[in-house]
This record gives sequence, C-alpha cells and structure tokens, in this order.
Amino acid sequence: MKRTTQLFDLYWEDILVDKVLPHLTMRECFNFRCVSKTCLQIIDMYFSKLKALKLMNKGFSPHTFSVFTVNCTKLNVLNLSRCATLTDADLIPMLLNNPGLVVLNLSQCKNLSAKCLQPVILYCNNLKTLKLARCAWLTTGAMEALALHQCKLEDVDFSHCLSISESCILIFIKKFRYLKTLNLEGDKQVTDKSLYALSKYSTSLQLLNLGGCTEVTDKGIRALALHSPKLAGLLVRGCTKVTENSLQLMRNRVNLDRRPVDPVPLPIYVQI
Repeated sequence: MKRTTQLFDLYWEDILVDKVLPHLTMRECFNFRCVSKTCLQIIDMYFSKLKALKLMNKGFSPHTFSVFTVNCTKLNVLNLSRCATLTDADLIPMLLNNPGLVVLNLSQCKNLSAKCLQPVILYCNNLKTLKLARCAWLTTGAMEALALHQCKLEDVDFSHCLSISESCILIFIKKFRYLKTLNLEGDKQVTDKSLYALSKYSTSLQLLNLGGCTEVTDKGIRALALHSPKLAGLLVRGCTKVTENSLQLMRNRVNLDRRPVDPVPLPIYVQI
C-alpha cells in the first residue's frame, strides 16, 4: 500500500514555519507544541524566526514567558502592553536576548520597576519607539539614563507618568532632536518650559499630545506655532489655559482636537 504524505513530511522551515504557523494564535501554538517532541521543535523554530512579538493584554506564567525568552532572540518589535502579570524577572532576560529592538511597548505593565529598562538603556542601540504610558514606576533617574545612553528615539509615550519631573523631560527633549511623536497626556507637571524646549530643539516634531496638561498656556502653544514647521497634529483637550488666541495661529496647517471658537479679546491697556 502506498504511503500517504503526512504533515511532518512537508518542509518544516519553508512550509510549516513560514506559511502555516503564522495563521495560528499563540495559544494554538502552545497547544501544538505540547503534542510531541517534533511539534515542540517546529514551534521553537517558528519562535526563533519571529521579528515581532505582540502579547498585548495577556496573562502567562513565568514558565510560559521563558519559552519566548529562550527562543525569540531576533525581535525588532516587542509589544507587551497591559500585561499585568509581567515582572522584572520575566522581562529582563528577554530584553538582554534582543539588543536589536527598534520598538518597545510596556504601557500599563503595572508590575514592573524602573530596573527592567536597564538592558534597553545600555544595549538596545537601535531603539526608535518607546511607549511607557501609565507606568507609575518610570522614574526621573531612568529618564536621565535614557537620555545619557540612547540617541535614536523618535516615537515616545510618557502619558500619565506622574513620577517624572519636568526637569528630566527637558533633558530628554534637548537630547532627542529627532522626535516625531511625543505623548505627554495627563502629565500635569508639564508647563510652557517643555513647549519652549520642543519649539527650539524638536524641529522634526509631527504629533504632540498635551491633553490634560493643565499648566500649559497660550505662550507655549504660540512658541510651537511659530517654531515647529513640521507639526501636523496637536491635542490640547483639557488644557484649560490654552485659548483660541494661540490655536488660531496654526489652524490652517495643524490638526487640532478643538473646534474653532471666537478668540478671547486681548486686554487693552490705556495709560492714565
């Protein structure tokens, strides 16, 4: 009787790994991995070829995450946002194994500490995107270390990071002259000083989110309007001290999250 072709007779790397496994979810990959030693080898081969790993809003045991850590060593993109169970002990080995990271998203990972960023700061020299939204553990010291060792960041999210000071934000802005996207939403420590620095140093800035930055005023927005030629989007909802007097200066070229209203009349001073 002629033997029929079995699944494992197919070329593993060219067919199974490249064409079939990308259609499976991570849970399905792990289920398949448990079937046999051959399945384990195939899945580990698939993990070893991954350039992007996206595990948003997932919960996993340290053992499960260690499978990724051991096998995923060629990552350019790592998105672990909202992974509430993730700890420093889980993450640090993963970051040490992937110095080629270009994109890292740890937003809302509440069980980490600033220590987890040490491998990124020291070894990920090609990092361009860093998202740390709602990371209460982000400290001024970590920000200063980022500014000292990194140089290529372009897309940064520090929204609702209330533990960092404006002084370290200023250091950060002065260091990274090629920022294109910056999210400072909810950072009430941000004042016009940050906007003056952005208008002076961040000439490539395209999108800026200042939502809820209640200490920002028309003076800072006016500086952006006059000295940020590439700015294409500005979010100022919740900035109670920003009025149409400054926003009207950029309405013809910048997308704003506020509808135009009649500008507030400027006070007229009459000498007596």
